[in-house]
Amino acid sequence: LVEGADATMIDLDFGTFPYVTSSNASVGGVCTGLGVPPTRIKEIVGIVKSYCTRVGEGPFPTELHGEDAAELRKRGGEYGTTTGRPRRCGWVDVPQVRYASMINGFTSINLTKLDVLTGYPVVKIATKYVSNGREISHMPASLGEFSTVQVEWEEMPGWTQDISKVRAFNDLPANAKAYVLRLEELIGTRIRWVGVGMGREDMIDRGP
Repeated sequence: LVEGADATMIDLDFGTFPYVTSSNASVGGVCTGLGVPPTRIKEIVGIVKSYCTRVGEGPFPTELHGEDAAELRKRGGEYGTTTGRPRRCGWVDVPQVRYASMINGFTSINLTKLDVLTGYPVVKIATKYVSNGREISHMPASLGEFSTVQVEWEEMPGWTQDISKVRAFNDLPANAKAYVLRLEELIGTRIRWVGVGMGREDMIDRGP
Protein backbone atom coordinates (compact mmCIF):
# COMPACT_ATOMS: atom_id res chain seq x y z
CA LEU A 1 0.00 0.00 0.00
CA VAL A 2 1.49 3.31 -1.11
CA GLU A 3 0.02 6.65 -0.05
CA GLY A 4 0.74 9.58 -2.33
CA ALA A 5 1.42 13.11 -1.12
CA ASP A 6 0.22 16.48 -2.43
CA ALA A 7 -2.02 16.29 -5.51
CA THR A 8 -1.96 15.77 -9.24
CA MET A 9 -2.50 19.46 -10.00
CA ILE A 10 0.85 20.30 -8.38
CA ASP A 11 2.68 17.37 -9.99
CA LEU A 12 6.02 18.51 -11.42
CA ASP A 13 5.18 17.29 -14.92
CA PHE A 14 1.38 17.30 -15.09
CA GLY A 15 0.45 20.13 -12.73
CA THR A 16 0.00 23.86 -13.19
CA PHE A 17 3.68 24.70 -13.69
CA PRO A 18 5.35 26.73 -12.20
CA TYR A 19 2.90 26.49 -9.28
CA VAL A 20 3.91 22.90 -8.53
CA THR A 21 5.91 20.84 -6.08
CA SER A 22 9.36 19.42 -6.84
CA SER A 23 8.33 15.81 -7.44
CA ASN A 24 5.78 13.59 -9.14
CA ALA A 25 2.67 13.70 -6.99
CA SER A 26 0.76 11.56 -9.50
CA VAL A 27 0.83 7.76 -9.62
CA GLY A 28 4.10 7.83 -11.60
CA GLY A 29 5.88 8.79 -8.39
CA VAL A 30 5.29 5.26 -7.10
CA CYS A 31 7.58 3.97 -9.84
CA THR A 32 10.17 6.75 -9.95
CA GLY A 33 10.30 7.36 -6.21
CA LEU A 34 10.09 3.82 -4.86
CA GLY A 35 11.22 1.65 -7.74
CA VAL A 36 7.93 -0.23 -7.92
CA PRO A 37 7.42 -1.74 -11.40
CA PRO A 38 4.30 -0.40 -13.14
CA THR A 39 3.06 -3.95 -13.68
CA ARG A 40 2.80 -4.45 -9.90
CA ILE A 41 0.28 -1.63 -9.48
CA LYS A 42 -3.12 -3.28 -9.52
CA GLU A 43 -5.47 -0.69 -8.04
CA ILE A 44 -5.33 3.11 -7.95
CA VAL A 45 -7.67 4.91 -5.56
CA GLY A 46 -8.14 8.62 -6.17
CA ILE A 47 -8.56 10.67 -3.00
CA VAL A 48 -10.97 13.47 -3.85
CA LYS A 49 -12.47 16.02 -1.47
CA SER A 50 -16.17 16.84 -1.72
CA TYR A 51 -15.06 20.38 -2.45
CA CYS A 52 -11.80 21.81 -3.80
CA THR A 53 -8.74 23.30 -2.06
CA ARG A 54 -5.35 24.62 -3.04
CA VAL A 55 -2.33 25.88 -1.10
CA GLY A 56 -0.41 28.81 -2.53
CA GLU A 57 -0.63 30.43 -5.94
CA GLY A 58 -1.96 29.04 -9.19
CA PRO A 59 -5.22 28.93 -11.17
CA PHE A 60 -8.34 27.97 -9.24
CA PRO A 61 -11.47 28.25 -11.41
CA THR A 62 -13.97 27.30 -8.66
CA GLU A 63 -12.41 29.37 -5.87
CA LEU A 64 -14.63 31.08 -3.32
CA HIS A 65 -13.70 34.43 -1.83
CA GLY A 66 -14.41 36.49 1.25
CA GLU A 67 -16.83 35.17 3.85
CA ASP A 68 -17.84 32.20 1.70
CA ALA A 69 -14.25 30.98 1.48
CA ALA A 70 -13.66 31.63 5.19
CA GLU A 71 -16.74 29.63 6.13
CA LEU A 72 -15.76 26.60 4.04
CA ARG A 73 -12.18 26.81 5.32
CA LYS A 74 -13.41 26.85 8.92
CA ARG A 75 -15.83 23.98 8.39
CA GLY A 76 -13.18 21.78 6.76
CA GLY A 77 -10.23 22.79 8.95
CA GLU A 78 -8.38 23.75 5.79
CA TYR A 79 -5.01 24.89 7.06
CA GLY A 80 -1.59 23.59 6.03
CA THR A 81 -0.54 20.58 8.10
CA THR A 82 3.00 21.83 8.61
CA THR A 83 2.79 25.59 8.15
CA GLY A 84 -0.77 26.26 9.25
CA ARG A 85 -1.20 28.39 6.15
CA PRO A 86 -4.88 28.87 5.18
CA ARG A 87 -5.87 26.86 2.12
CA ARG A 88 -7.83 28.41 -0.71
CA CYS A 89 -11.26 26.79 -0.92
CA GLY A 90 -13.97 26.39 -3.53
CA TRP A 91 -16.60 24.09 -4.96
CA VAL A 92 -15.70 20.74 -6.49
CA ASP A 93 -14.13 20.95 -9.95
CA VAL A 94 -15.18 18.00 -12.14
CA PRO A 95 -12.90 18.84 -15.10
CA GLN A 96 -9.89 18.77 -12.75
CA VAL A 97 -10.96 15.46 -11.19
CA ARG A 98 -11.49 13.92 -14.64
CA TYR A 99 -8.02 15.11 -15.65
CA ALA A 100 -6.51 13.60 -12.50
CA SER A 101 -8.37 10.36 -13.19
CA MET A 102 -7.01 10.27 -16.74
CA ILE A 103 -3.41 10.90 -15.62
CA ASN A 104 -3.52 8.40 -12.77
CA GLY A 105 -5.92 5.78 -14.10
CA PHE A 106 -8.18 5.74 -11.06
CA THR A 107 -9.90 2.40 -10.56
CA SER A 108 -12.10 3.92 -7.85
CA ILE A 109 -12.45 7.09 -5.78
CA ASN A 110 -12.50 7.80 -2.07
CA LEU A 111 -14.65 10.92 -1.71
CA THR A 112 -13.68 12.62 1.55
CA LYS A 113 -15.22 15.27 3.80
CA LEU A 114 -18.81 14.97 2.63
CA ASP A 115 -19.84 15.99 6.14
CA VAL A 116 -18.24 19.41 5.65
CA LEU A 117 -20.99 20.31 3.17
CA THR A 118 -23.76 19.55 5.67
CA GLY A 119 -25.90 22.63 6.27
CA TYR A 120 -25.42 24.31 2.92
CA PRO A 121 -28.85 24.96 1.36
CA VAL A 122 -27.30 24.51 -2.09
CA VAL A 123 -24.14 22.65 -3.12
CA LYS A 124 -22.49 23.50 -6.43
CA ILE A 125 -20.56 21.42 -8.94
CA ALA A 126 -18.37 22.86 -11.68
CA THR A 127 -19.22 20.62 -14.63
CA LYS A 128 -17.46 22.26 -17.59
CA TYR A 129 -14.81 24.80 -18.54
CA VAL A 130 -15.62 27.59 -20.98
CA SER A 131 -12.96 29.64 -22.78
CA ASN A 132 -13.80 32.58 -25.03
CA GLY A 133 -17.43 31.59 -24.96
CA ARG A 134 -16.81 28.00 -26.06
CA GLU A 135 -16.78 24.80 -24.01
CA ILE A 136 -13.39 23.11 -23.87
CA SER A 137 -13.15 19.38 -23.23
CA HIS A 138 -9.44 19.38 -22.35
CA MET A 139 -7.37 20.68 -19.47
CA PRO A 140 -6.00 24.10 -20.57
CA ALA A 141 -2.42 23.70 -21.78
CA SER A 142 -1.26 27.15 -20.73
CA LEU A 143 -1.54 29.13 -17.51
CA GLY A 144 -2.86 32.03 -19.53
CA GLU A 145 -5.88 30.08 -20.71
CA PHE A 146 -6.34 28.25 -17.41
CA SER A 147 -6.36 31.52 -15.47
CA THR A 148 -9.21 32.92 -17.57
CA VAL A 149 -11.54 29.92 -17.98
CA GLN A 150 -15.08 30.26 -16.78
CA VAL A 151 -17.05 27.35 -15.35
CA GLU A 152 -20.55 26.05 -15.90
CA TRP A 153 -22.28 25.27 -12.64
CA GLU A 154 -24.79 22.67 -11.59
CA GLU A 155 -26.62 23.37 -8.36
CA MET A 156 -28.06 20.66 -6.16
CA PRO A 157 -30.13 20.91 -2.96
CA GLY A 158 -28.13 20.44 0.21
CA TRP A 159 -28.90 18.55 3.41
CA THR A 160 -29.02 19.45 7.10
CA GLN A 161 -28.90 16.04 8.79
CA ASP A 162 -25.79 14.98 10.72
CA ILE A 163 -24.12 12.27 8.63
CA SER A 164 -21.05 11.67 10.81
CA LYS A 165 -22.44 8.39 12.21
CA VAL A 166 -23.70 7.01 8.91
CA ARG A 167 -21.93 3.82 7.80
CA ALA A 168 -24.22 2.63 4.99
CA PHE A 169 -24.67 4.57 1.77
CA ASN A 170 -28.44 4.10 1.69
CA ASP A 171 -28.68 5.67 5.16
CA LEU A 172 -27.38 9.01 3.89
CA PRO A 173 -29.93 11.80 3.38
CA ALA A 174 -31.43 11.64 -0.11
CA ASN A 175 -29.75 14.88 -1.19
CA ALA A 176 -26.34 13.74 0.02
CA LYS A 177 -26.69 10.47 -1.91
CA ALA A 178 -27.79 12.38 -4.98
CA TYR A 179 -24.69 14.60 -4.75
CA VAL A 180 -22.34 11.61 -4.56
CA LEU A 181 -24.06 9.78 -7.41
CA ARG A 182 -24.05 12.88 -9.60
CA LEU A 183 -20.31 13.35 -9.02
CA GLU A 184 -19.75 9.70 -9.87
CA GLU A 185 -21.70 10.13 -13.09
CA LEU A 186 -19.87 13.30 -14.12
CA ILE A 187 -16.39 11.98 -13.28
CA GLY A 188 -17.00 8.60 -14.85
CA THR A 189 -15.24 6.65 -12.08
CA ARG A 190 -16.93 4.70 -9.30
CA ILE A 191 -16.95 6.35 -5.89
CA ARG A 192 -16.46 3.38 -3.58
CA TRP A 193 -15.70 5.14 -0.29
CA VAL A 194 -17.37 8.22 1.20
CA GLY A 195 -15.80 10.03 4.15
CA VAL A 196 -18.27 11.45 6.67
CA GLY A 197 -15.98 12.64 9.47
CA MET A 198 -12.45 13.16 10.72
CA GLY A 199 -11.95 9.77 12.33
CA ARG A 200 -10.30 6.77 10.70
CA GLU A 201 -13.55 4.80 10.93
CA ASP A 202 -15.80 7.63 9.70
CA MET A 203 -16.16 6.04 6.29
CA ILE A 204 -18.82 4.46 4.13
CA ASP A 205 -17.71 1.53 1.99
CA ARG A 206 -20.11 0.94 -0.90
CA GLY A 207 -18.33 -2.30 -1.81
CA PRO A 208 -16.56 -3.34 -5.01
